[in-house]
Amino acid sequence: MHNSDAEEIQTAAVRLYLDESGTSDPGTPTAVVGGMIINRSHYDHFEPTWFDILKRHDVNPPVHMKEFGPNGKLGWLCVKQRRELFAELVTLINSHKIFSISATLSNSEYEENCPPELREELGVYGMCFNLAAMISHKLADGKYEGKIPFILDTGNRYANHVRSAHAAMLELQKEVFLHAGGLYFDDDTYFGVLQAADVIAWGVRRQESKKSYPPGLEQIGELLLKEQAHHNNEWKVEWLAELGNWARVTLMQRRESEESDAEEF
Repeated sequence: MHNSDAEEIQTAAVRLYLDESGTSDPGTPTAVVGGMIINRSHYDHFEPTWFDILKRHDVNPPVHMKEFGPNGKLGWLCVKQRRELFAELVTLINSHKIFSISATLSNSEYEENCPPELREELGVYGMCFNLAAMISHKLADGKYEGKIPFILDTGNRYANHVRSAHAAMLELQKEVFLHAGGLYFDDDTYFGVLQAADVIAWGVRRQESKKSYPPGLEQIGELLLKEQAHHNNEWKVEWLAELGNWARVTLMQRRESEESDAEEF
């Protein structure tokens, strides 16, 4: 599975596939991490079906939502073609996911309420990743006892922030079980579930920015309905303050450890 030697990702019964969406553009001011939780048996059917759908619609993978713009490589698809394509893709995602999830945080709220220590340690997407992981933990609690690996695209611009957030979560998991598995990166060209995560994250950002879907892409909204097992949570200001305190303590401990190591050397 995933051409990986990592035993956990090969054997995990449940995985969480995530992608990010968001920019500093004032028109779309919300950062998003979103994706889908899927079990292994559904994954095995999802993948070939996804690529079969793309082939029948003459779409070369990967599907990146930004490519549907007029200058994108999928900009040639007319409204009717887009609607027919996403009628199948949306149905496939909804019928195979356990849940879809999304975590959102506005850039302005992040800048206003997060101390420099926190911004340096995690970043806005690291914060969103932590929330997405906590959502999956809450959904699994009492229903699934194993760890849930996190898989993101290798081209993720914020991989370092996500790695920092994941490392902090594993530290916390030493005290309380959070269902947090390993963190892995794969090329979404070859994995439909990662392309699906891009669709979900993009759709959430459109909604959070109060923007309508472009013609032919309206069906993406069906992925984000509660009755279709979608779960979205926003950060709260008080959580940012708490994590700011955590960042200060973490940095202080790290610096003390580094100074101690230097003295011993």
